[in-house]
Amino acid sequence: MVWEFESPCGHLVIYIVQSSFFILHSLAEQLQKDLHKAILTECFSPQADELCVVFQKTDSTPFYIKTILKDTFQCISVPEEISKPRQNVHPYFTDVYGLSVVRVYSGTNDRSIVIELIDGSSILFKMYASRSNVVLFSEKGISEMVKKVHVRDWEFSLEAINKTIQFNAEQTVTEMLKPMYLSAQVNEYLKEETEGYSGTELAKKIQGLYNRFTMAEEYFIQLKDQQVSFCLWKNEYTIFSSDNVYDALNKFVQFYFRYNLFQERRVRLQIQLQRKIEGAEKYIKKTSEQLLLLYDLVPPNEIADIIMANLHDWKDGVKERELFDFYRNTTIVVQLKEKLSPQKMAEHLYKKFKNRHKQFKQLELIVEERKARLHSYKADLNVLASISDYKQLQIMESKYQKEEKAVEDIFPFKRYIVKGFEIWVGRNAANNELLTLKYAHKDDLWLHARNVPGSHVVIKYQSGKVFPQDVIEKAAALSAYYSTLKNDSLCPVSYTQKKYVRKFKGGALGSMKMEREEVIMVVPQDMKEEEGLKRK
Repeated sequence: MVWEFESPCGHLVIYIVQSSFFILHSLAEQLQKDLHKAILTECFSPQADELCVVFQKTDSTPFYIKTILKDTFQCISVPEEISKPRQNVHPYFTDVYGLSVVRVYSGTNDRSIVIELIDGSSILFKMYASRSNVVLFSEKGISEMVKKVHVRDWEFSLEAINKTIQFNAEQTVTEMLKPMYLSAQVNEYLKEETEGYSGTELAKKIQGLYNRFTMAEEYFIQLKDQQVSFCLWKNEYTIFSSDNVYDALNKFVQFYFRYNLFQERRVRLQIQLQRKIEGAEKYIKKTSEQLLLLYDLVPPNEIADIIMANLHDWKDGVKERELFDFYRNTTIVVQLKEKLSPQKMAEHLYKKFKNRHKQFKQLELIVEERKARLHSYKADLNVLASISDYKQLQIMESKYQKEEKAVEDIFPFKRYIVKGFEIWVGRNAANNELLTLKYAHKDDLWLHARNVPGSHVVIKYQSGKVFPQDVIEKAAALSAYYSTLKNDSLCPVSYTQKKYVRKFKGGALGSMKMEREEVIMVVPQDMKEEEGLKRK
């Protein structure tokens, strides 16, 4: 079996993740040429999960590195210019401003790049998929990081970025491919192609592939099925190619947000519609069954007639009797409500019968309304499959955002979901008090910006589960943001279980006191509910 890597001939196209160590190694080599003796002037976050690092080169021209650290997308690019927002910009790594770059290097077989500064400090770009981060090392260890939610990174060591990949006869193809972090498509393809090979021959083939990747001198971006991929060989789906790693990565980021983000939004709306369809179908089924059950019950006016026909021999104090049902020629058991005589019970049943048709009609109208909604959801789902531009997608997104907003207006608090945990945020003083005293459970986690006015925040308890640290940190960031400290770089947030929170006697609306508090320092941050935090 011969492996073919010449893509134009219709064989394997290698889809390399843009943050693989093959790409980062080439990027680090180019950065070393351009940043040697450059001065670090600024680091800032223009929006959540992004970091821009600005240098001044020896010829006084600016040089920019932009890193995207989203859970769903990570990439380092080198744009020609960067626009800095005028407000709500969080600065990072201010202690090393004004220092020059000594060298730039990549981890050995590791998805990382290090920029070493003249005082011995280092900025590590750790591109580990959803665990990606940018970390500042000083002589004493880690002094600052961008994504504080990755608490394990405080123990990370620069020694960990140099790794060895083994190619030996004892390993399986999976074991040899795993440390290369190739795409799932490539891994599956290679497993099929190497089926039947083992031992030394398999190891040689995999090592040959590794060597081929490291020697790539041109980069390609392909567009297939409205999805953009970063690859190392050209094929019929190629839409851009360059031998300059900067150009390739910059273009890839542009194409990603043009195509992949569109696809992600469409898939997200598709999932939303599918859930609505499932919910409507369940509701229709449940309500229809309820209607059938009501239809099968003996009408209350007929039970009243049976009671009235037996008033003459109904003894005082008897609350239950077996009586003859002359409507169906059988017997039924009739029970009286507490404190009601047989005659009063009959009167109650006659009144109930008068309202019965209203109950039936209301349930029937609800079923018909849900059927209409179900039909609309299914129609929109079919239309969504053929939508190909942002304008059409935005129109449909807007339609369902309004629907979600209508539901939210009924629910009194802001609501987020982080890793399956609901976070509720109060809107004002009265709303805070409602949240804490009426809606919060004793085992919920209660958070508040320490010693300043702000929203009450609650993480809803889940039986048998411990509150994850990253969920607490994101809830604390919300608490800090919805307080008077929202513009501070760091904010202390107190938290404890709701059962240790009490209202101040005679205190102002929303004023609470807490016991057994713990304090966490966070960056005030609002969460976009449709991204890292998803709206329920």
